[in-house]
Order: sequence, then C-alpha cells, then structure tokens
Amino acid sequence: MRTPLNRKEKRPVPSQAGRTAIVTGASSGIGLYTALGLAKAGAKVILVCRSQARGEDAKRLIARQSGNEPDLVLADFASLKSVHNAAKRIADGYNEIHILVNNVGAFAPIRELTVDGYETTFAVNHLAPFLFTNTLIPTLAGSGEERRKARIVTVASNASNRASIDFGDLMASRRYSVFGAYAQSKLANVLFTVELARRLPPKPVTANCLHPGVVGTGIGNLGGVMGAAWSLLKPLVLTPEQGAENSLYVATAPEIEGKSGLYFVKERPARPNPIAEDAHAARRLWTESERLVEAALEKTHASA
Repeated sequence: MRTPLNRKEKRPVPSQAGRTAIVTGASSGIGLYTALGLAKAGAKVILVCRSQARGEDAKRLIARQSGNEPDLVLADFASLKSVHNAAKRIADGYNEIHILVNNVGAFAPIRELTVDGYETTFAVNHLAPFLFTNTLIPTLAGSGEERRKARIVTVASNASNRASIDFGDLMASRRYSVFGAYAQSKLANVLFTVELARRLPPKPVTANCLHPGVVGTGIGNLGGVMGAAWSLLKPLVLTPEQGAENSLYVATAPEIEGKSGLYFVKERPARPNPIAEDAHAARRLWTESERLVEAALEKTHASA
C-alpha cells in the first residue's frame, strides 16, 4: 500500500475538443497517463511508442477508459533516423498538431551507444526530442493561434538542478555514471526549452518544461542493487497517474496561455539550475545538437 501523500485535489483537465496532441513514450508510466488525460478531455491523441505490442495495449486501455481511440506511431528514440521518420509521418498525416509532450526518457545503468554512436541517455533524452520537435514545428506553428497557441511540453527533472553540461565530453566517454548522465540530459532538456522559447516568436507556439515529481515508473528498473533500492522506494513516491498531472497542467492550463521558456514544479513556475539561465550555454547546446543530429542523419543517408 502506498503511503498517503500530502497532495491537493486533482485539477480537472480543461476541454481539449478539436485539438490534436502527441505524447512520446506513451505505452506506460507518465506518458500513458498523460495521453489518457488528454484523451478524456477530448483531444485526438497520437501515441508515439517503440513497441507495437505495448503501443496497442496502451491504445486499447485509453480507448476503453476515455471512449476516445488514439492513433499509434512507432519510433525508436535510440535511432535518430527512426525519430525523424516518425515525425515526418505525423507531419504528413495530420493537418494540425496543437500539443506535443516530449515525455520519452531513458536511464541507462551502463554506458552504451545508440546505432548513431551516441551515448544512449543523452541521445534518447535530449537529441531525439530535439530532432522530433524541430521536425514538427512547422505543423505546430500552422495550428496555433494568438488566442490559443500550440504548446510544446518537455518532461525534464529536478535532477537537472545537480547537473552541469560538459561540452568537451557530452557523450561521457571519459567518465560515466548513471545519475550523472541522466542529470546532464535533463539539464539539456531545460536548456533546449529556454532556447526554443527564444527562437519561436513570432510563431504562435510556446515551449515549457517541467519536473513531474519523483514517480514510481519503470525507468528505475535497472536490476542489481539500484533496481532493488528502487523497488523499495516505489511505494513511497508518486504514482504514474499523479506524475502526469504536471504534464497535463503545462499542456492545457488556460492560466499559463502564452507563457514560454519556463520550468514548472507542482504546477508553478520554478527557478531552474542557474546554468539553464546562461544564454550562451543554451545557444551552444543548440548548435552542438544540430551538428550531432545532422551528422547522424547524413551518415544514415550515405549508407542507405
């Protein structure tokens, strides 16, 4: 049984009828409940999942509980080619996208490389949503209005508060720790949001990020000592449904309409890591991310 949490009453999600929303990493955890909350509010939801079987399970659950059947798009966020192809399929298949929730995340216990040769945690948590978002910005911009802008929401973490960005070793080739890599990737999420918000005007799109709380999802199922410790902690932390509340707030709350470049904790703007307020660092990460993404896509095209 979970320990009771001192939480205020759950906020109802305002109607999203007529709006189309994308949620990445939507087959389980926070992503699943974010998608379910949007579907219950009337949005047409596009689930972006890696596994066909788990994605179909999520579709059935959401349709059953909301009466609103979502669509499913497959993408492996450890492959930038897969990410780009999925974003293009969505852009080509949907006239309007009003909400994008970058929820997918990785927490790699050992240093591993993706098919593109990039460190997995940094690639999945930052480079993939960086590419996915930028590919979809024209569609988002064509869907937003001045009175009700399209929204980009990125799930970061307060782990970012304890991080730094090592521009000389973004791939952690010299020294790797599971928590260090995760924290750096989450700080990258915040820096990306800040720089994206700076670049978006005059497009009718906002970009914000958030800390969902400490949530008992499958991301901590690492095996070994860390996995055992996570199993003991899970009953004491937020459920995935509770963890989705801040994502739903930032994606839909009318009172934050037009606000951009903010980091939300418990449905309130909070001050991020001071590094995230460094405009030079945000621009540098953007430039480096563009270089890494373009190099991976060019390599893919060359080998095709």
